Amino acid sequence: MPVLLGAGGVSVDASNIMWAKSTLQNATDAAALAAASGLANEQMSVDEAKKQARAFLLARMASPIDSLSSTGDDATLSSPDVDIDTAATGVGTGKRFVVSVKSEFTVPLTPMTRLLGASSISVHAESQSKGQTATESSLSMFLVLDKSGSMNEATNKKGVNKLQSLKLAVEGLLAQLSKADPNGKYVRTSAVAYNDKADAPSGLSWDEGVTLAYVKKLASGGSTDSSGAMKTAYAALTDPSETAVHVAMTGLTPKRFLVLMTDGDNTAVKNDTDTKAICDKARLTQTTVYTVAFMAPAKGKSLLSSCATSAANFFQAEDADALIAAFASIGRDASMLAVRLTK
Repeated sequence: MPVLLGAGGVSVDASNIMWAKSTLQNATDAAALAAASGLANEQMSVDEAKKQARAFLLARMASPIDSLSSTGDDATLSSPDVDIDTAATGVGTGKRFVVSVKSEFTVPLTPMTRLLGASSISVHAESQSKGQTATESSLSMFLVLDKSGSMNEATNKKGVNKLQSLKLAVEGLLAQLSKADPNGKYVRTSAVAYNDKADAPSGLSWDEGVTLAYVKKLASGGSTDSSGAMKTAYAALTDPSETAVHVAMTGLTPKRFLVLMTDGDNTAVKNDTDTKAICDKARLTQTTVYTVAFMAPAKGKSLLSSCATSAANFFQAEDADALIAAFASIGRDASMLAVRLTK
């Protein structure tokens, strides 16, 4: 008779044990992920992450403990073993980590099963979660901006000419970069304006306000030759001293960006040839070239299309709103590089 009763109890306990094992595994997985999330977002230290994992596991198992506890014998959760290994990613201040959680849950058996000589059984679970903290990327961006006489022409916005639209577009782009790098450690910008000759550039700076002030002072006039300004911008971006400035600040080698904008076409064929030569050099040196044709004629569009690093880097803006949107898109792309989180 005890054997028959015990056999009936085994069936109930087998179901309980399978449920307990599944529940424990899910809770252990969640605990590892909770600790990893805290570390990835840099919200907690390693010790705090370990405490978080243990507390999370206990909270998730509280209800199963109550459900499986019997009079006189409670289900018990042993203190989980939480191990966290960390290592530098080799990029900026980023850290790579592995969170490992091991847990044990003791399930009391029914009185009928105990007739067979056992009062409880332990189930185990293990989980591992990998991730890394924010990986910083630095960048230098040079804006090459047309200020020729045609930039005084009207746009679709009443009372706003092309140059005024450009200033608004640049302001939006720089605001995005400033937001992505509030402490001024990862992003450097500059601008150079041109008509039939290149102006003196603003100089690469950690302060986006310096670049914006330069752009806001621009006045339109003259014909068009983008080649000199492109040479100036490319030379500044690829100068070893620019990389050295970034390395001294963060230890990072910067991504390089050129943004060429025009509303017309170059006066001389040689200007196109020289501009295109700089774009070709940029490709060979991993310098990304964005181009924006603002209400430009076919010849100007053709040059800018061929200059862009890829089709995705070429923008045709046929009105002021499209110009602002184009610069906003460039700003978003660059901002995502400024500080990105990889999990």
